[in-house]
Parts: sequence; C-alpha cells; structure tokens
Amino acid sequence: MPRRKIIIISVATILASAAGWSFLDSHLGGTASSEAQAPPQPVPVTTVIAKKGTLPRIIAGIGVVQPLQSVTIRARIDGQVTDVSFNEGDFVHAGDVLVKLDGRALQAALDQAIAKKSQDEASLANAKADLDRYSTLADKQLVSNQDYDSKKSAAAQAEAAVAADDGAIHNAQTQLSYATIRAPISGRTGFKSVNVGSVVAANSQDGLFSITQLDPISVVFVAPGDRFGEIQDAMKNNVADADAIATSSTQVLAHGSLTVMDNIVNSSNGSVRLRATFDNSAGLLWPGLPVVTRLTVAKVPGIIVPDKALARGTNGLSAYIVGKDNKAKKSDVKVSVTTDGMALVSSGLNEGDEIVFDGLGQIADGAEVHVLGPGNTPAPQSETATLSSGAHE
Repeated sequence: MPRRKIIIISVATILASAAGWSFLDSHLGGTASSEAQAPPQPVPVTTVIAKKGTLPRIIAGIGVVQPLQSVTIRARIDGQVTDVSFNEGDFVHAGDVLVKLDGRALQAALDQAIAKKSQDEASLANAKADLDRYSTLADKQLVSNQDYDSKKSAAAQAEAAVAADDGAIHNAQTQLSYATIRAPISGRTGFKSVNVGSVVAANSQDGLFSITQLDPISVVFVAPGDRFGEIQDAMKNNVADADAIATSSTQVLAHGSLTVMDNIVNSSNGSVRLRATFDNSAGLLWPGLPVVTRLTVAKVPGIIVPDKALARGTNGLSAYIVGKDNKAKKSDVKVSVTTDGMALVSSGLNEGDEIVFDGLGQIADGAEVHVLGPGNTPAPQSETATLSSGAHE
C-alpha cells in the first residue's frame, strides 16, 4: 500500500476517536456534573432520648462462694453407733438428733453418782442433827469445845461431799449427753463415715460427717486496694449492693450486699479482700463455686444515654443532637460512669435531647437526617432510591 494512503487512514482513525470521546464526554460528563450539583439526601438514622436517671458505679471482680458456717462433727466419747437418723445430703436444723452412741455405761455411771449423793445427803442430815445437839450442850457447857468442833467439822465434810456429788452427777450427765450427737447448726449434711455398728473414738481427727450452712451464704472476692475509700463510703451509705453472676453466662445467681471489708490491703498485689452475703433460698450458689461479682460503690444521678449513641473521635466523645430542622449537630460530651452499656453524661447533653443512635458512621456535623420511626419506618417515596443506595454503600 502506498505510504501516503497509510497516513491518510491513520489521521482518519484519530479524528474518529476524538469525536467519540467528545460525544461520551458531552453526555456522561454532563450527567455526572448534574448529579454532583444535586442536593445531598437525608441520612436515615434512629434516635434515642437523653433522660435523667441514676447509674451505679460498679467494681467488677471474680470471687468464690464460701459458707458462713461449716462444721465437722466428731465424737467426744468412745462408743458404738446405735442409730443414724439422717441421710447424706439431708437438710438438718440446729438441735436435730443425728447420731446415737451406746450410752448404757454412761447411764450406769450417772445412776451411781445419784445414789452416792443420796447416801451423802443422809450422812449430812445426821451430821447436822449431831451438830445441833452438841451446840445446845456446848451452850450449857456439858460437852467440851473440842467435841463440839469435831461435830461441826463432820457436818461441813458431809456438806462438801454432797457438793462433790452434784459435780459428779453433772459430769456424768454431760458424758451421757455426748452419746446423743445433735446438729450444732442448720445446714446440709455431707458424706458420712459411720453407720450403725461402727465404733468411734473420742476426738478422732476423722470426722463423722460435716454440716454446711447454705442460706444465707457468702462470696469472698477482691477489689483494688486504692478504691477502699469508695467501698467504705458505700458501706456507710448502705449502697454497697452486690451481684453474683455465673461465669459461663450473664445470669445473675443472687443479689446481696457487702458485709465485710478486710482490715488490711495485701501489699503483694495491692488488693483488699471483701465478703458479700447473699440470700440463697433458690440454692444457685454452692460452696467453692467461682462467680463474677459486681459491687455497687455509688449511685450517681445525671443524664443517661446508651453508650453506643456516643461517637468516638480523636478529641474524645461526642453526640449528634437532632434539631427541629432535622439536622444533626455535633456536641462534645464527657462521661463519668459507664455501666451495662449505659453512659452517664456529665456535660454536653440536656434532658430531652434527641440524639442519633444508629447511623453515626454516615453523618457529620450539620448533616440532614431522616429519623426512622417505630419498626424502622422508611423515608418518603422521593427519597427511597437514594436511601437504599446509601444503605448498600
């Protein structure tokens, strides 16, 4: 092909391309420019109302359930078990008879002591009668003073013998009472190591069984030592409420109150031990069970909003207040307490302010918003297409 013809064809191709780009620019470019000049559409949001209320200041921790009382029952005399009147795991009341030992020898000792007292009481009566007679004769100087003193001494000895008999009887009664083992506290029994026919020894290190009080019950936990002042004030003001929560869920097992704060801060870790007491009528707390603890140290009044309704930025926290003109105005806020997803705002909001909850990431200061109603009511029809495309973005 001649060179001149090739040059003509190339120039024609370039001109055609330029014409095509001019056509696209005149149409597509004009549309984009038109869209850029269109007014921004309202941003769909949900809102909440700032309200006055009281929010607890909480110290969270981990604790272990401990009984207020737990006793190991041991025999106080040697003997053979003749009766066991409870089953393992039974709930017993203080004073209930639980175990009986063979007390026949102890009963015989008591009977002997009582008989001895009767004998000595007869001797005392005789000694007193002799003393009375010798006292009359001594007044008439018919007997010597030595004889009179002898009778007086004999009466005193007989009286002392009766007093000793009283002590022996009391001791025998006490020993006999040890043959009947009663519950010293109310609570639940554990495993027992004796049965009818077992022979037990006095004060053996191996207990017969144990009784543990389950209601009320306590939880021992720790708190930062530098907050002991808050804890003291909470106890003085009767606001030191405590919750015991399951470690595997958010279930609150029991409500109670702080009853004891240790008298020393642990210097090795800077913590202070606490004990809270709980009503355990539902039986959800068990000795040795680990639980999450929440201790209220103050109940602070103020403006309360959901914590998620506050935007986080480099300058701190802020909220977007929706005005009557449906525009969101940014307001810097300060929060003094955050508990259970709620925030107590100390400055920046007033009671009744309507603030953005959902949609914080799509708005800026002064942005026009469309507040979705109950059930996320959609925007008016004219705005639907724009809001839908914004949602996909």
